[in-house]
Amino acid sequence: MTSKVAKRLWIAGALLLLLSSTTGAWAQGLFYAEETKDGRIYVFNVKANWERFKASGETGTGLTRLNAGPNGETVYADNETALELFFFKHGIKESVPRPASPVQRIEWRDGKTRFTIGDTFYLEMSNRIQPRFTYEKPDDSVQLAGTAARGDGKPSFRIRRAKFKLEGWFYKPTLEYEVQLNWTDVVNTPASQFVEDANLDWDISKKKAFRVKFGQFKAPYGRQQLTSSGAQQFVDRAIQDARFNDARETGLSVWGTLGTNKLDWRVMASNGNGRTQTANDNDKLLYTGRLMWQALGNVRMNQWASGPLLTEGDLGESAAANSPLLAVAGQVSNNNRFNATTGNDLKNMTYGADYTFKYKGFATVGEGDWRKSTPETGAEFKSKGFLGQASYAWKAPGIAGASFWELAARYVWVDPSDLVGNNDQTEIGGAINYYYNRHIMKVQADFRQLKDEAANSGRGTKNKEFRLQVQFIF
Repeated sequence: MTSKVAKRLWIAGALLLLLSSTTGAWAQGLFYAEETKDGRIYVFNVKANWERFKASGETGTGLTRLNAGPNGETVYADNETALELFFFKHGIKESVPRPASPVQRIEWRDGKTRFTIGDTFYLEMSNRIQPRFTYEKPDDSVQLAGTAARGDGKPSFRIRRAKFKLEGWFYKPTLEYEVQLNWTDVVNTPASQFVEDANLDWDISKKKAFRVKFGQFKAPYGRQQLTSSGAQQFVDRAIQDARFNDARETGLSVWGTLGTNKLDWRVMASNGNGRTQTANDNDKLLYTGRLMWQALGNVRMNQWASGPLLTEGDLGESAAANSPLLAVAGQVSNNNRFNATTGNDLKNMTYGADYTFKYKGFATVGEGDWRKSTPETGAEFKSKGFLGQASYAWKAPGIAGASFWELAARYVWVDPSDLVGNNDQTEIGGAINYYYNRHIMKVQADFRQLKDEAANSGRGTKNKEFRLQVQFIF
């Protein structure tokens, strides 16, 4: 056989091999190059890899086979196709195993679409929508915008929240991520405040005992604030929440769970000026810390803002745990706002305590806050507030699955300043809820009265409000 015939047969065989390859080698074209250097053989199927090797001697990633050459040389190949072509060219009968494609799985569960790619990537994707109707009936001394006279009521429709969330892990389950957007907040200043959460969470201990969280997320203060707005019994949080709780911040936290789900600890340093800010607005930081003890029950505590202990009501959680659930917590917040604006900024030192209890459909939540505020100029003052909620839920008759009816009651009291008399604020309300699939799909209706003793020149006001909201998570 002449050398020309042999060469043509080799090329034809290479073509057949390339066409039968299942790895997409055809996309690489018909390139093949072979180099010998320092007693080793280097073969390439990607031209750019060969050119880099010729220029610098760098091979990059690839496969190495000891004693695989015709004379026992070590062979390096930039991919499996290059090695197959080398063996074919030299008449070497040796198989080249190819890595199995990672298992890909997509499933929907609990309101989230879940993507798994092998053992290196996991993603949960969800949307939460809250359409709401509100009817406000103000005090006779109050005139709402767009009404004809004081005391006139006003109906309104709105989309309270429309959130999109991505969460999961990559490379390893110990490296988690979270991104959450609330489209209705695009109108805020700055507009970028529609970015609510964006963070990485690294479980250094690999046992959830010591973790580091970096980015934007909720500061660890306040049970009702840490409980997702999607897991509330009333249509929204109570009036004491915005006054005492720090909400979302950009910063760094260390946290973890100790003693087999018995103790949850969290500390955080952050800017102290809210979410999605470009920089700190003074040279001080906000420091927050929280310690929660699960006195009764043994349910998961390794999630920042979810799980049975950070979900209001008892929609089967105690039944699933086969035990009453009781958790108590203490927390502290120190935020020095001096020089943050041109006004009389405050330095706030806040302490809080809270609990949750669930058993056989009955649930109660309590939260108390005490704050000492020091202005840049003027007298120091103290404020305090208390929240109490109680509820009972029962299975929806005749409907299988996670459907419940629930009745709930709320009482909130806030004293904004001990230096001012007759300035207390209260919220009294009740709610009736239907959960088609727990908090994933629910209809909520509540009625509340908001009393402010200091309003209307000290004569006080009583404003009433009815709210109807549907929530669906998908």
